[in-house]
Amino acid sequence: MIYVTGDIHGYSGDIKKLTAKNVTSKLTKNDYLIICGDFGLIWDTKHETMKEKMWIKWLQDQAWTTLFVDGNHECFPRLYTYPEKDWNGGKVHEIRSKILHLERGYVFELEGKKIFTMGGATSHDRGPATGDMASVGKYWWPEELPNDEEYARANASLDACGRKVDFIITHCLPTKLQDIISNNEYFNDALTDYLQGLVDTVEYEHWYCGHYHADRAMTDKITVLFNSVLEIGSKLQEVTRELGVPIYKKGKTVRFKYNGSEETGQIVRVMPWGNPAKKGEPCYNIQFLNSSKQALMVKESDIIDLA
Repeated sequence: MIYVTGDIHGYSGDIKKLTAKNVTSKLTKNDYLIICGDFGLIWDTKHETMKEKMWIKWLQDQAWTTLFVDGNHECFPRLYTYPEKDWNGGKVHEIRSKILHLERGYVFELEGKKIFTMGGATSHDRGPATGDMASVGKYWWPEELPNDEEYARANASLDACGRKVDFIITHCLPTKLQDIISNNEYFNDALTDYLQGLVDTVEYEHWYCGHYHADRAMTDKITVLFNSVLEIGSKLQEVTRELGVPIYKKGKTVRFKYNGSEETGQIVRVMPWGNPAKKGEPCYNIQFLNSSKQALMVKESDIIDLA
């Protein structure tokens, strides 16, 4: 079986979710575990440190095979020095025989499923985007975003399979959903815009990513993972709706369900604490497009997506 989870950040505490008994006792030698970026065990700029070697050995000794797409917290110059080989329809870097880096822009075939991978993301805590030039070459590398060759490869791979895959694995979200989960605080870029284009041009069963340090179902088909370990194809139990923490902001144009139909409109009022009659979630007043009329007290769960 194939499982999927979020960032492990090297030997930080986040990797310890994989040591839990519900993981180590469940996954077998026939299983794969995909990490949605920020693997982080290739981090030192010169060589494998003792801590890196310790956790790499721990992963190698587990029953399952670990697969990962890159995030933004990888030492890319070192990552690219590991042996490269063809594997299940794409190319991988072999960290160890049971630890493989799934390179960008390939469609891998695994257990009869087609899995498109496109790692990378913009760093929001270091590097040029934050004015932190001192981290360049130490804790930040330009390879965190795909280059033209990788975008071309991705398009060719998707075209070759009729732009139909079973699953998409990335580190970051498409632009519109990143705006939602980050409250417009994260930088959009060529990669998030490219992924936004895939939303409507690629047929897929489900899309998983990491990066945002949260477990959240963004839509019925796109899930952000951090601590959860899911069987691929499954979903989080429900979208998290938190009173006082609305996902959407005033002025945003959204698609939403209203009286049995799908409508489009602009949010004109946000009610973070909702209404007791709306089962404890934020609510919104939304003005219909090309109309002065409003839909009142629309539940957050009835908003489909940004338009």
